[in-house]
Amino acid sequence: MHLLQVTTLLLSLLCISRSASEANCDRWQDLDSAVVHKDGQVILAGMFPIHSKGIEQQLDFTSSPGKRRCRGLNLRAFRWTQAMIYFIEEINRDPNLLPNITLGYRIYDTCWLVALSMRTALSVVSQPLKRNSTGACSSPSIPLVIGDSGSTLSMSISRLLNLFSVPLVSYFSSCACLSDKQQFPYFFRTIPSDAYQASAVARLVKHFGWTWVGAMGGDDAYGRTALDTFTAEVTRLGVCVAFRVIIPKVPSQLQLQDIVKTIRESTAHVLVTFATEEDIQPVVEETVRQKVTGKQWVASEAWITSTLISTIYPSLSGTIGFAIRRAEIPGLRTFLHSLQPLAEPYNPSAREFWETQFQCSFDTSTPVGSMADPFQYNRTCTGQEKIEDAETIYNDVSQLRVTYNLHKAVYAVAHALHNLLMCKKEASSTDKQQQCPDIYNLQPWQVIQYLKEVNYTNMFGDAVYFDEHGDPVGSYDVVNWQKGLDGRTPQFVTVGRFDSSLPTEQQLLFYQDSIVWRGGSREVKFLIIHHDCLVVVIDSQN
Repeated sequence: MHLLQVTTLLLSLLCISRSASEANCDRWQDLDSAVVHKDGQVILAGMFPIHSKGIEQQLDFTSSPGKRRCRGLNLRAFRWTQAMIYFIEEINRDPNLLPNITLGYRIYDTCWLVALSMRTALSVVSQPLKRNSTGACSSPSIPLVIGDSGSTLSMSISRLLNLFSVPLVSYFSSCACLSDKQQFPYFFRTIPSDAYQASAVARLVKHFGWTWVGAMGGDDAYGRTALDTFTAEVTRLGVCVAFRVIIPKVPSQLQLQDIVKTIRESTAHVLVTFATEEDIQPVVEETVRQKVTGKQWVASEAWITSTLISTIYPSLSGTIGFAIRRAEIPGLRTFLHSLQPLAEPYNPSAREFWETQFQCSFDTSTPVGSMADPFQYNRTCTGQEKIEDAETIYNDVSQLRVTYNLHKAVYAVAHALHNLLMCKKEASSTDKQQQCPDIYNLQPWQVIQYLKEVNYTNMFGDAVYFDEHGDPVGSYDVVNWQKGLDGRTPQFVTVGRFDSSLPTEQQLLFYQDSIVWRGGSREVKFLIIHHDCLVVVIDSQN
């Protein structure tokens, strides 16, 4: 059944549910799965993989399926959710941006699952009911969605939201395919398209004289599209690709062994990867287990600043790759430390984080309400434990890159809404007033043109705008993994930059004397002379 048919069927059921629920102003709990929400005159929906994996459901089709369960609390993504709340509250305090308008939020956990992402999208377009001050049932104004974190997720969501002209603004979906306005007319993003990154990586390979490289990508739109673009571009530059590997989403041990066997036996010493942190980690783990050495890793932006991988596997020191630009966001660290696990509005993910981090459980009858199954610890939480005393990925603000993209997304939306609000004021003395949208009763399609026209310079001096494809400028730092002063703790050192807005010859710059390669070498030693370009392809789908 096609997506349009499925969506039509679901919405028909929603219409029936809506008419039945209007008398009670139900929120349709079976559909609306917001983790945390706060009311406002305009609501921003945010989608995040607060948990990294879903738990498979056993469906017998004889009863209503239970709530979808997830596992693996993702501290990085949980930080993003808190950052979105911080940015919204910051905007609400700003007298010059959206004056007299209060933004609210509904934050959802998608668990890296297309099914949950689609459920969230349906929740947004169905606009859960609430009773207003007059006693009538009404819907909050949710004119757009900020999300999702993965390209495959964003593609699925965007196709559904297209049917209702609802814009999607992503902070971390970089697949070049999403620039196609025929398929994704209402998609915008603050992370550069992978078309820039794949081309830049090819130029990096050529710059250092590597002529024989291996390439790997995740089994999703992000990995496959970037791998195809990189292969075409690097081949055009005269470089041979020794092998292409597609990493399965849930690889078996045998598949991992086959992938690492290809890496180990290949004469290519350079490994170029386009994969998420979750996809590349089992491969890295297997190469370490098999004691594979002598390889130079080139990482994509999705894992080049992974504290998790760089800390657990120090043998990857010397890894190089492109990272999205970072920023130091004032006040965010203090806000993260101020988290209260039982405060209102209640955030079950905050409680789960607290109990997991401090290995304790709260003595309360209130159910956790998280997407994950609860765990009972022997120690009781007091709520007075100090987040700042624990060094975690959650409160590590040294590499705010995706978080900075999220900042751009939230503020771009705020500026679009602000310009929409100013339209009404500017037209108040003319006969065009009726053409201005009512911000208190917004329709999603009314926001699209204002998003297209967003153009402002943020507090960090960066110009924020979208081109005709809904994309920002291709801008990256070149990051190199180097050992810290203690000889163990990895550091992410900026050793170059890429900026697509500059003339071609000035776009890519390296601080070559600052680069440390595998084994601690300061010299590029792994040039392999080859005689042909026969490519080994490993793809579980073929």
